[in-house]
Amino acid sequence: MNPRPNILFLLVDQHSPHFSGYAGHPIVATPTLDGLAHRGLVFENAYCQSPLCAPSRASFLTGRYCRDLGFYDNQDILESNGVTFPRVLSAAGYRTCVIGKTHFNGEQFQGFQERPYGDLFGQAHQPDPRRLPERGAAGLGGVVEAAGPSGIPLPLTQTEICVAEAAKWLQTHEAQRGAQPFCLSVHFDKPHFPICPPPEFFQRYEGRVHLPDLPPGFLEREVPFVRAAMACYGISDPERQDRAAHERALAAYCGCIEWIDNAVGRLLDTLDYLGLGENTLVVYSSDHGEMAGERGTWQKSVFYEASSRLPLLMRLPRALGAGGRRITAPVGLIDLFPTFCELAGTAIPNICRGESLLPLLRGDGALTRDAIFSESVIIHSPENAGCMIRTGRWKYNTYLDGAEELYDIATDPGEWTNLARITEHQATRDELHRRVVEFWQPAQQLARYHAHPRMARQKHFYEFSNQFMLGSGTIVDARP
Repeated sequence: MNPRPNILFLLVDQHSPHFSGYAGHPIVATPTLDGLAHRGLVFENAYCQSPLCAPSRASFLTGRYCRDLGFYDNQDILESNGVTFPRVLSAAGYRTCVIGKTHFNGEQFQGFQERPYGDLFGQAHQPDPRRLPERGAAGLGGVVEAAGPSGIPLPLTQTEICVAEAAKWLQTHEAQRGAQPFCLSVHFDKPHFPICPPPEFFQRYEGRVHLPDLPPGFLEREVPFVRAAMACYGISDPERQDRAAHERALAAYCGCIEWIDNAVGRLLDTLDYLGLGENTLVVYSSDHGEMAGERGTWQKSVFYEASSRLPLLMRLPRALGAGGRRITAPVGLIDLFPTFCELAGTAIPNICRGESLLPLLRGDGALTRDAIFSESVIIHSPENAGCMIRTGRWKYNTYLDGAEELYDIATDPGEWTNLARITEHQATRDELHRRVVEFWQPAQQLARYHAHPRMARQKHFYEFSNQFMLGSGTIVDARP
């Protein structure tokens, strides 16, 4: 057995931290994730560094904050020769492969040695059942409008292809390079919209999930950034006037999560059957969360827990000892790069802004910091930008327009009471404001945003969502 552990990184798209059995959801079934939580580590305060797909992925890939990269929008381009965790692990002797959605703009490998399937040209999210002219340029349909049972034959869905390609990759790696450690990243596109699970998963939740009533007039009390995010995504129903449609979408969302849980379970069975489980660190997480009908809206970009906090689970290799622990320290996806480096026995690049979680994995130490940051810019709207700090019981957000939010997550987990202007909390507000301004440097935010190169148009415009890369290097479209 190689002394350096393998790494299996399982990343999903838009999984709210509230929607798992181990997290206390009363209905959604996630036996695989519950098993990981029982036997592994649960990071209860894990956050993305941007609640938007491409910036979040650029951050954990490089171990740097969006502030460091100037990367804030889904059309932004990551430099082709930069320091990334797959590039560092490849140089350290790991065999590296990514399967599924990466949301890379520009160069499509970013240090991974293999990429047999994914969004090389497209945007990964399959129109369901197929792209139609009336669905617009992206072809995906609306978040709520398109939700329901999938019309794509199961073997052709991105989820099932990712499982098949990952299983094949593990088989061939064990046959050809069994003594070489690997880092396999499998990136699923669900539960991101179109929220369309296989019919049997949808039917398990149809009519069983319900949305609570909302406080009257709450939308007028939201900060302008939140209202702008709701307007950007065009999904705002604060008075629950279309409750039935939103609850149908919620049923589909739960079905997608159970589908992903099932897919992850089959991959873990494959890993263990091949004799690789005992020496593999398994990481499950999401690029960001999903509002999923909370506050009458869907999607992301805001700093509410449903959007910025993540599920983060780890099953440890045997050499690191037993799991079964819940960790409350604030951590981020930005910490994965240095953690992988330390596990691989290679130096952590000095540009990494995260911190290795290995002391927490071993249970013999703590992190040197007490907070984690997240930044957000509403898509194509650089003047709508903000930064969050999460530390202890507090979450503080500030925005370019000067608006502020302070929440006591311990007593107000729903984030309904903004304490930023309450006199008794001014000392806390002042200290967290100082820390955010020192980190974020808001006076430079617009310059950072505009200086970064970006694609002329998003990958959504390409007709087919995913592509296969053949052994010859030929790239062919995967339909639908």
